[in-house]
Amino acid sequence: ATHLLHAALRKVLGPHVLQRGSLVAPDRLRFDFSHPRPMTAEELRAVEEEANRAILADLDVCIDFLGYREAVGRGAMALFGEKYGEVVRMISVPGVSMELCGGTHVRHTGEIGMLRIVSETGIAAGIRRIEAVTGEMAYRRALEQEETLRRAAALLKTAPDNLLRRLEQLVEENRELVRRLERARAPAELVAVLNAEERNGVHILKGRVPGAHSSEDLRPVADFLRQSRRNTIGLLSTEDGRSLLTVVTRDVEQRVSAGELARLIGGSTGGGGGGRSHMAQAGIGDPERFEEAVEKTLDFLLPRSA
Repeated sequence: ATHLLHAALRKVLGPHVLQRGSLVAPDRLRFDFSHPRPMTAEELRAVEEEANRAILADLDVCIDFLGYREAVGRGAMALFGEKYGEVVRMISVPGVSMELCGGTHVRHTGEIGMLRIVSETGIAAGIRRIEAVTGEMAYRRALEQEETLRRAAALLKTAPDNLLRRLEQLVEENRELVRRLERARAPAELVAVLNAEERNGVHILKGRVPGAHSSEDLRPVADFLRQSRRNTIGLLSTEDGRSLLTVVTRDVEQRVSAGELARLIGGSTGGGGGGRSHMAQAGIGDPERFEEAVEKTLDFLLPRSA
């Protein structure tokens, strides 16, 4: 399995991959190799598939004893950390791997059963480490992962085959909740920057709303005022001062109409406007005349008490 993994790494990552250490046990292996960066999930999957393709092909494992120079001349790779004499043991899987090795080996690749990569980590500059399991351990790992998927699917009240779709749905739902929280938080922060005054017990909030470029951008702030305030009139304009949204809370609606506010303020600046009694919009002809238009309109609709 170590030989097949080495060959798969070189095929997927390139010929710069060389063994830099290993541990071989009956049911698992650790393989250190030269590579400048972490492997991607796609690369790991490709390596695992390549190794298992050779296992499933049940290829012969050939053992030959020959001179060191002849073996290397045929293309056999000498393994890291091993010392070789005049006569060496060459292990080859035809069309897949050819290495010098003195360890024990299966007679056919199919005897390995299965190889599963458990982890890929860095252990030094330019050196990566793969840990993998084979045979029964690989099969048990597959069963454990399947059980994990089954339990995760049960928690999310879906079938294992639909787990990914359900997770994507939950992620999108979470994003939407975050967006709603941000939208709910943002108006409160924007209201805090508006100019505030009081006239006959009515709170007047007016000014340009940061980041607002259209009446639609002003609407969340207006809705927030309607829902969270009492005795309040909001005169909300875009950053350029060209668009105005007027809003009044329910307890003020009988005294002052948002539509009338929009019509009078817009008209006084050379623009125009109108709308419903609780919310309306206006175009501001000359933003420099906005403050004056507001004062005149409020004096007319909500005169100060003597």
